[in-house]
Amino acid sequence: MKHFLLEGRHLVPFEELAELVPAHHAFLQKGYDQGYFLFSGPQVPAHGGFLVARAASREELDALLADEPFVQANKMHFSRIVEFDAAQCQPVLQQWFNVA
Repeated sequence: MKHFLLEGRHLVPFEELAELVPAHHAFLQKGYDQGYFLFSGPQVPAHGGFLVARAASREELDALLADEPFVQANKMHFSRIVEFDAAQCQPVLQQWFNVA
């Protein structure tokens, strides 16, 4: 598995996203349930957010992200997607990152 740090950037004020928030949360929950996402959260102030994800390839990640409701509505884009190798982590995260 490859690991990614993503930074999402809102293209509209956060208030304009209100109607999409339930679908956004459902999208995230599906990603957690399927093992793609480790954590996510908004920036402070809320002009975007961060997500740590894993996928077999960048192409698989891109396909997954295409279903994100804010992105589909052209109200957010991922301004940075950085692949990284987790060399060290807390013991509770070792299985998720496959770190011995």
